[in-house]
Amino acid sequence: MIRKLKLRLLNIVKGRGGNIALSPQAYLIWNKIKLSGNNNQLTVFGNGKFRRCTISVKGDNNLIEIEDGANISFSNLEIVGSNCLIRIGKKTDIGGAYLSAKGESTRLTIGESCMFSRNINVMTYDGHPIYDANTREVLNHPQDICIGNHVWVAANASILKGVTVHDGSIIAFGAIVTKNVEAKTIVAGSPAKTIKSNISWEH
Repeated sequence: MIRKLKLRLLNIVKGRGGNIALSPQAYLIWNKIKLSGNNNQLTVFGNGKFRRCTISVKGDNNLIEIEDGANISFSNLEIVGSNCLIRIGKKTDIGGAYLSAKGESTRLTIGESCMFSRNINVMTYDGHPIYDANTREVLNHPQDICIGNHVWVAANASILKGVTVHDGSIIAFGAIVTKNVEAKTIVAGSPAKTIKSNISWEH
């Protein structure tokens, strides 16, 4: 069962399909949280923060984990399916993103000390299934997304299914990332291409 968010103001919590586990230092305010299904879990470690977010889980045995020091605001976290995971690492700052894991056993993971700007889309699926016209076989199955540590994602960027973004990289403004990004690399454009390698950046 979902337990009440003690001493957290103005959160709207719906559903009986899971549990919310918060550390004593966790901070949640002005969020909408809905867990539908069975054995779903939202866990916030340390002083992780959620502000003005929408969190929606539909399915069974799903997990959202927010590590110590992560700060997420004005974002939408969504899971549809079963045995899926969204994990956000320590000291990662997200200022406005749509993070969506759909399918069976799909993983969307973001590492430590990342910086996400506003209006960012990270999706493990294409939005709707596409079928072979003759066999009705699904052609576009969901795929995992893995974003490493210390990655900067600029405003209006999108990271699509099956992509791994390695440590220390930068996703430029408006980029649409469809292929893996090497470590310490800037990618830009649609589809995104490497424009500079062997870079570093500071928050």
